[in-house]
Amino acid sequence: GFEYQVAGHMIWEGLVQEGLAVARAVHDRYHPSRRNPWNEVECGDHYARSMASYGVYLAACGFEYHGPHAHIGFAPRLSPADFRAAFTSAQGWGTFQQKMEGKTFAAALTVRWGTLRVKTISLAVPTRPTSVQVRVGGKPVQVTHSWDQERLVVALAEEQIVGIDQSVRLEIA
Repeated sequence: GFEYQVAGHMIWEGLVQEGLAVARAVHDRYHPSRRNPWNEVECGDHYARSMASYGVYLAACGFEYHGPHAHIGFAPRLSPADFRAAFTSAQGWGTFQQKMEGKTFAAALTVRWGTLRVKTISLAVPTRPTSVQVRVGGKPVQVTHSWDQERLVVALAEEQIVGIDQSVRLEIA
């Protein structure tokens, strides 16, 4: 089980290829052609494996979430120019996607089940933006933005509750 923690930590620290290599080594060791792939004994038999490996997924997405503060953030370590991944929150789940084209950066959080409370969103963007526009459920909302440790932090004027098949869309220039 420690190998997944090491792999995830390596990815968080920017050693993406090395972290993925560690995760791949665990995968190869428990390849289905050799043994039961769902029973990695040093990881705690059956259930713990999927929970331990989930940390590597979170690191690859650069995912951060704080439910009581209604905060969510992403800093993808893999394919940040065209990225898509699932996310989970306290009351729902959905997809996040971002795409960079030239100087334009677009991102969207779409709820597929439950709800998502949103007050702040942090994103790893290549440069400090001059303009940030946000729409929730297709309607524009007022926001402010700041720069914190190489991440854009977008603060919505009012907390939003995003429901099933609704999106939070960000256009950043």
